[in-house]
Amino acid sequence: MKQIKELARQAVAGAGFRISRFRPQNRFQAVDEALLLMRNQGYDPRVVIDGGANMGTWTQMALSIFSQAEFHLIEPQPACALTLQAMTQQIPKLHFHPFVLSEAGITQVRMIGGGEEGGGTGAFVAKDNETANGLGEIEAPAITLDNLLADRVSRADRVLLKLDLEGHEIPALNGATRLLESVEVILTELQFYEINANGRAVFADYLDFLRERGFELYDFACLSQRPRDMRLRMGDVIFVRRDSALLADRSWE
Repeated sequence: MKQIKELARQAVAGAGFRISRFRPQNRFQAVDEALLLMRNQGYDPRVVIDGGANMGTWTQMALSIFSQAEFHLIEPQPACALTLQAMTQQIPKLHFHPFVLSEAGITQVRMIGGGEEGGGTGAFVAKDNETANGLGEIEAPAITLDNLLADRVSRADRVLLKLDLEGHEIPALNGATRLLESVEVILTELQFYEINANGRAVFADYLDFLRERGFELYDFACLSQRPRDMRLRMGDVIFVRRDSALLADRSWE
């Protein structure tokens, strides 16, 4: 029986699937594999923007794939600053920006979470009617992607924009009108429904928003479900500029 199970596991793995225990937290987590697949198709960005860098874990992974790229790590939480500053000191092509990414006209935001004093690494941008409820809060400086980086990149840079902003991605994209002209690939975390009626954008909103700006759905890099009934809840989704070679359809040779 064990031999049969092992043969079945190998067959499924060979087809590109993963076997997990019942009720896993993630249906799959394959962000690194998704980026590698794009690299193998000739995608090699000169600039990578890590919006919501937190402690720099994603940048370290992406740097191993796009080793020649210049990275911009954007993270407002003070508890992350020392780690990110140390990374940029060790690797000159990494640049740290201590801001919240938001839309035009916003210069400061309130962030909830990260511990009683707001000093942890799990804070998110609060909506006007949200209260901290003991989770702690901080005030953080905000900036648009346009003001921060639009004048420093071009279409030739084939920019990869990663956003993990705990539901604040659409405001950040609203502040990236000029920058998006230089972006070829967007990797963003999103929710598939309003979790706890949080009033934040869902997958359909991202799809409509980005299609209007010249991007198409390319891949799902991570999917996770809520434990209660396994409903699809969160994901990391890749969108690609419509004129990118990555979207070119080719017949089998």
